Amino acid sequence: MNEKEIFYREKEAYGGPLTHIMDGITDSPLKEINTLYGAADVLSIRNAEKHRRILLMLSIAGTLLTLSFLLYDEVELHGLIIACGVMVLCLFFIRRTAERLECHRKYLQYRVLAESLRVQFFLSLAGLRTQVAEILPWSVRRGIPWIREVLAEIPQTACSSKQPILDCWVRDQKKYHQDALKNTEIKNQTDGRVARIVLLITIGAYVTALLFELAAGRYHVGSADADRIRVVLKITLGTMSAITLFMGNYYGKMSLSNRIDDHKRMIALYETAEEEILKNGENENLLLFLAREFLNENSTWYAYQNKNKPDLVM
Repeated sequence: MNEKEIFYREKEAYGGPLTHIMDGITDSPLKEINTLYGAADVLSIRNAEKHRRILLMLSIAGTLLTLSFLLYDEVELHGLIIACGVMVLCLFFIRRTAERLECHRKYLQYRVLAESLRVQFFLSLAGLRTQVAEILPWSVRRGIPWIREVLAEIPQTACSSKQPILDCWVRDQKKYHQDALKNTEIKNQTDGRVARIVLLITIGAYVTALLFELAAGRYHVGSADADRIRVVLKITLGTMSAITLFMGNYYGKMSLSNRIDDHKRMIALYETAEEEILKNGENENLLLFLAREFLNENSTWYAYQNKNKPDLVM
């Protein structure tokens, strides 16, 4: 079964509520686009949640593996070698589950499809006959060809009565990106704050270890006491490394800095489009420019997010 067939099978199997680009649609082609968008959007969100849970579980298992081996090695808690084996098995099991569910691929590709359908919807609502399948970026055509097939199968989509898209597309999407930017910046600040705290503790532990070793050699600290202090310092440094591992694998896979840049670019794009529409009105050239820029940004998002596959962390 190919990717297109999988999407349609999951669309038919899903029995929950669908999201909508707009409510109260009466035009038949627009209703079809709206329904397809709702399925792609909901399925993308569901797979995104699965992907985040898998990243979280991989990060936790990798961190526990590191801590277990650290305590086994430094504190000589020999039973923890079993815990290390369990964590290794957990990592392989979680990774295997991710491959079977294909949640990362589905999350990204269904989102690209949903956003492409959004563009088609608004172009059609504005009375344009342009097919999004014909203006997709080359990277999407080559990398995800089944999406172009789905878009090409949509019948003639020009709306019978042209409607303005300033509020429903430009301003609505600008507000979405403004809200998303705030949320993403909060996550990025949390990641940066934890990284700074870990760095300070690591530097403090290293300086403490350096001063201790200098003092131990000068004042002949007893070997038993010295060993206990060394163990505490090693565990502290190892724990900081484990926290860094967790943050890097969880927040690092979210590409927060890339997403922040994306939101800022899209806000600027919609602000420019809004100003142009208020000044000169809506016209075909402006709408096609907006559509192409939107699709290019969607393609860029897919390209860097595609690198964030669930990986083993050991």
